[in-house]
Parts: sequence; C-alpha cells; structure tokens
Amino acid sequence: MTAAPYLVIGEGTLADGVRSALEAAGQNVRLLRRPADRELRRTLVHDTQAAVVINRDDIRALRDALLIEYLRPGVRLVVTIFDRTVADQLIRAIPNCNVVSMADASVGAIVGPCVDPSLVALHRTDGDELIGVRDGADERPHVAPYPHHRPSAARRIERRLRAQFRPPDRASYLLLVSLFGLLGLALLETLLALATDHETLVAALYEATKAITTVGPSGFFEHGSVWAQLYGIASMTLALVLTAVFTAALVNRVLNRRLTGIFGTRTIPRTDHVIVAGLGQVGFRLCLELRALGIDTVAVEQDPNAPNVALARGLKLPVVIGRGGDRYVLERLSLGRARALAAVTSDELANISISVAALAVEPGLRTVLRAGSNEVTRETAALFPIGVAQDLDRVAAAAVAATAIGHELAHAFIHLGETYIETTGGGIERFPPPAAAAQA
Repeated sequence: MTAAPYLVIGEGTLADGVRSALEAAGQNVRLLRRPADRELRRTLVHDTQAAVVINRDDIRALRDALLIEYLRPGVRLVVTIFDRTVADQLIRAIPNCNVVSMADASVGAIVGPCVDPSLVALHRTDGDELIGVRDGADERPHVAPYPHHRPSAARRIERRLRAQFRPPDRASYLLLVSLFGLLGLALLETLLALATDHETLVAALYEATKAITTVGPSGFFEHGSVWAQLYGIASMTLALVLTAVFTAALVNRVLNRRLTGIFGTRTIPRTDHVIVAGLGQVGFRLCLELRALGIDTVAVEQDPNAPNVALARGLKLPVVIGRGGDRYVLERLSLGRARALAAVTSDELANISISVAALAVEPGLRTVLRAGSNEVTRETAALFPIGVAQDLDRVAAAAVAATAIGHELAHAFIHLGETYIETTGGGIERFPPPAAAAQA
C-alpha cells in the first residue's frame, strides 16, 4: 500500500525545494500551490502524514495553519514564519505545530564565511554557545565549538570613535565641519580676549559668542589695531558662512529621513565590519546574528519602504538606502577595512552584480553571496571569482523537509555539494540520506 502523502502548501522556489527534498528522502508528496478552502477540505479528508505551509506572508501562513488544524486536528504541522511574535502565538495555540523560519534555518551558512573563511557555517545554540562547521580530514563536515570572543570595551570605543568622524554623506560631512569650525573659532576668540584684554573667562566667552554669532563685534576688535580689525572682519565673515552652512545642514538632516547617525550606535562602522546588501528576512537576521557576536554591520537596502527598514531603525542598525551594486555607495562603506560583504537579496543576479562591483572596488575583499548552484552561478564563477556562493533556498528546503519528517532540527548547511542537517544534540547527518536518495 502507498504511504499517506506529505502535504506541501505553497508556491515558489522554497515550496518546490521542499517537495524535491521529501521525494529524494523517499516520501510521497502532494503539492498544492494556492488551494482554496474547498480544495483543502477535500484533500484533508484523506490521511496525511504531515502538512507543510510555506508562505512569505506570516498572517496567511498563520491562517492556513489554523484551518489545517481545524480540519485535521493533531496532524504534524510545519509552518514557515519569520516574525517570532506570530510564531510564539501559533505554537501556543497549536502544540503540534513546528515553526521554521527560512532565515533562522539558513543564516548560519552566511554567518560562518563572514566571520571566518575557514568555516562552512556557524550557529548559536540556545545557551549562546557557538558551533562551527569546518572541512573534515575525510571530506566530511566537522562540527565543534567555535572560540569567539567579543571585542574588548577599549576596542569597541576605538571603532566607535573612528566611525564618528567619517560621516557617510555630504550633508553630514558639512554639518560636522561647520560645527567644529564654529567651536574652533569660539575657542580662538576666547583665547585672544583672555590674552589681550585680561578679561575673565565668562566675559571672554561672552565676547567670543557675540562675535561668532554676528550679534556684534568683540571689544578686542573695536579698540585694537588695524590688523586686529582686519582679523575681526575675516573672523566674523567666516563665522557667518559657517553658521549658514551649519543651519542648512542641520535643517536637511532633521527634515530628511535618516537611517544612519553621526553620533551613537547608528554610525556607519569603518573597520572590521560586515556590509550586508539586502535587508530582507535573511539580511535582517544576518545583521542581528553578527551584532550578537560583537561584529559591527551596516545594511544596504534599495527600497526605503521595505518592512525590515523600520525594524532596523528601531533596533538602531545603520542602514544606507541605495543600490548594492552602485560603486559610489560601496566606496562610502570603507570596503578596504571591512571584514566581509554579504550579498543576500532575493535576486540571484543582483547578488552576483553586487559581488562583482565590490571586488572591482576592493579586489581582496571577502564576499559571500546568496546564489543557487545553477548554470548562471557556475558560469559566472568560472570566469570571475565572485566569492562564496550559498544556495540558501536549498538549505532552507532541507531544514523544512527534515522537520516535517520528524527530525529535531537545529540548522542546515551545504558541504561539497551535499546537504546536511545539524540536530539539536549536536550531531550532523546528510539529508536526504544516501540510501534514500539513491533509491529515489
């Protein structure tokens, strides 16, 4: 007798990958692209080993999961949901539900090469222990704890100060230059008043402030020599120009939507940082994972209205709005001192373009990109060293399929063309198993 099928509900690359992974594991699969409620009711009348719901819209995925549980109570249910709040609510409502986030399942395959070129993947356990995957002596992946230490407080302060004084755009640059110019001019005027007129410190500061704000001339200029008055003319003119520039730059910064800062945690890092091109689900999760490791990141996103841009702003992640393949944008991000660049948009060709552009600006840069093992990637890699290409759709499909079968899954990764899953106990195994794949 034919075993009851696994039901996969969804469309797109991930749904097709899950179906292929289940079939390669020797399972019977039925795929429904976008079923209406009536079709889903008819399908669930028959036995089903497990139901897999794949949808990029978390609310649609939640709704389909609730409907399946209502029609077939107790069935093993696997749902892809990105938002952890929605995931927690779903698990609370349906205890037999397993929530798998594509970003969580596959991001380790990008984090590893970004942190260390010798790593195939790097994951954090629930206890915040780091597990690294490396090439083994027998051409099998080797899993072991990865020793990683967060940078010291002095190192973090030094990196932050270096970022403070290198603003990313012209308006911010003019704001800083005019501000420091006004402060320097005020200090000079104060010292002159103290040295020549023997004023008190408060009186000297008052005269200097009056001069640089063009409220009135300093007494030093009024009663000084001709050269002193000429200097006063020059200093007041300079103060007028600096004040106008500072005001214009400040108004521009206040009125425009800014996702980076001049001071504070949202400044663009300038050394030992990772540049993340694409702030989708994978890119956003990658930024969070790297920040948890103490590695500075800056994201590049083309769409200023992308959902994760607002989330990044709330979490004080620096985001530059622009095209990742734009040479001008990349040059502003200190590629020469970056640890790595990760191109993780949902468009494979765009990721290849970003990698090529980044290597044109900085040939020695380590690049990691989200790209499948198809002809486009292979042909491009044969002609140009585009970096480490990771097929995250295949990784996520293996994670979802293994969870549907019943594995207590932690993460998945690809090593030498083979897909592996890492279980919660720390073990690794090929998925699908070699015997099942050969039989399929």
